[in-house]
Amino acid sequence: MSKNVTVAVIIGIAIIVGIVAIQMSDTIYQKSSTEEYYDTPGGGGTGTHSVAHVVYPDNPQFLYGMKINKDKYVLGENIFVSLTGIPMELKDSVVFFSPEGIEYYEMKFDGKNADYAKEYFRPMLLKALEICDKDQLIGEWKVMFRSVPDEYLRFEIVNEILPNNEAYYTGCGSTGQQLVVDPTRMNPNP
Repeated sequence: MSKNVTVAVIIGIAIIVGIVAIQMSDTIYQKSSTEEYYDTPGGGGTGTHSVAHVVYPDNPQFLYGMKINKDKYVLGENIFVSLTGIPMELKDSVVFFSPEGIEYYEMKFDGKNADYAKEYFRPMLLKALEICDKDQLIGEWKVMFRSVPDEYLRFEIVNEILPNNEAYYTGCGSTGQQLVVDPTRMNPNP
């Protein structure tokens, strides 16, 4: 009788472990490629291959009071940056450098105006910066406070374009796309 109970317990544990493993695999984020998005029946955007699955999941990166929302992006995605706890006497800027070391974007802030700031921008081809090929945007970017250049965050833009944004990465200044920037600044303590 003891053998039967032991076998039943082992089978029960195996079944429970199997069920847990299946449930965990269903809840783990699975990134799809742009090709998989377009190959989905109906032209993309349905089922497991929606635009939400083409981008990487949020993975916040922090440096002092600065936060960017991810460590990996696809071309066409917005990069969100926020600052919290800005001291009243601090006036500085956050600077983004492309993989080629070109100063791409600057977010200025002043602690006298607000102790919190947030903005977002979308890396794109910019004739003014002589960034006319999407390959100039692909790779490791750096973001830092201008006053502390030795400390920085890194993030990567991969060689993949967000669905329906391909036309924006074909020519320098010929697409009509404007630099997307949201200079929304908030002060939670009005």
